[in-house]
Amino acid sequence: MMVPEAADILGMQPRYHLRSRYAGLQIDSETEDKITNFIHNNTDGIPRYREKRAIRNSNFCNDPLVFWFDEDGGSYGHFKETLESVFKEVDDIKEEALKTSWECITVADLECVLCSRCLLDPVTTGCGHTFCRGCLTRVLDHRLACPLCMAPLRVGDYSRGTTEVLRQAIGFLVPDELDERVSAGLRETAVLERSSDIPVFVCTNAFPGVACPLYVYEPRYRLLARRCLLSPTKRFAMASKESNGDKFVQCGTVLEVKDAVNLEDGRFILTTVGVRRFKVVNRGEQDGYDTAKVQYIKDSSVPAEKLPELTALHDKVRTKATKWIRSLKPKVLAEVERLIGQMPRVEKSWPSLPDGPSWTWWLMPILPLSSQLQVGFLSTTSLEKRLRAIDKMFEHMNIRMKALERNTVACSQDEDPLESCGETERSFELPFNDN
Repeated sequence: MMVPEAADILGMQPRYHLRSRYAGLQIDSETEDKITNFIHNNTDGIPRYREKRAIRNSNFCNDPLVFWFDEDGGSYGHFKETLESVFKEVDDIKEEALKTSWECITVADLECVLCSRCLLDPVTTGCGHTFCRGCLTRVLDHRLACPLCMAPLRVGDYSRGTTEVLRQAIGFLVPDELDERVSAGLRETAVLERSSDIPVFVCTNAFPGVACPLYVYEPRYRLLARRCLLSPTKRFAMASKESNGDKFVQCGTVLEVKDAVNLEDGRFILTTVGVRRFKVVNRGEQDGYDTAKVQYIKDSSVPAEKLPELTALHDKVRTKATKWIRSLKPKVLAEVERLIGQMPRVEKSWPSLPDGPSWTWWLMPILPLSSQLQVGFLSTTSLEKRLRAIDKMFEHMNIRMKALERNTVACSQDEDPLESCGETERSFELPFNDN
């Protein structure tokens, strides 16, 4: 007959594969020899017979054992007895081996090679390497390749399941190290939440009460988005980049995430809305993205004697804005409303709101204003000055449109009118100082 090896019986190779499908299952050479000798000693007396019948034990995972029986089954009882005895002894040996198989594993074997700490929520890649889920995710943000062997990884590795046998082994073998790792993660999260610094997404200008849809693909901002979505407030700061350098501008808007779509390759589509204006007090950095200590900006209170004058100015500018919006082409207006919604109605308490009437901020992304002028609007604390600036902008646009209609714009045919004419947004000034 064909006598099986120990590995055939146990369904594994006698090799240590901690971070593969054989995680934690190791049989030493002494145990293997013991099983092999037992099988040989207890099967030498079984004769060979003519008819072939396959018997597969539930413990086998390699090729089935093949034995030969007589046609009339005369030796079947003796064979069955011997086989049951073999499997009982093998099960006993296997149970004993499994109990002692973890003794050669050290704490270092259960550490993530990326963060050098105890594995937390271990994930094993297709190439057989295991990392903390958070560590692997950050690697995949930069490149779809294993950080150890550089084997190509797939987008699906973002959502790989936990290596359950290894997770249980860590909890059993190094419970103290695991508890410390979990506690350290909670402390780090608490520090981020308690910190007065707010993460800054350096991209564009956003405005209070106005929707700001975002497509997040840069690795540093993927991390920012994940942390933001795990935070209780779901807020981060948005600021544009300075025109003369890599730093972000002094004033911006805090955004709150209202909806998020996490794409399978780690990118995000965020639906956010502006919450508060801010001024940067101090700058910092956290894991590759910018942070800032900020001071929130709010409008100065309006004296009672100036309220009638401010109300008249507000109504006049609102009328001009409504007329201009209605003059837009239907396709343009539809696209504007798709991105940032319809023009807000006037709030009853608009003079006392910290940012004034929301419709004024709704105009900011669609008026032909430079980024610098938009930042100027964000920084001012005078509602009257903002309304007068918007009014001046509409007058400027009206004059320019009439000049274009009369074909009397004093521009050279070889020049771009937006670059050479005096009546452009370059000559439009906003009083930034609120002294």
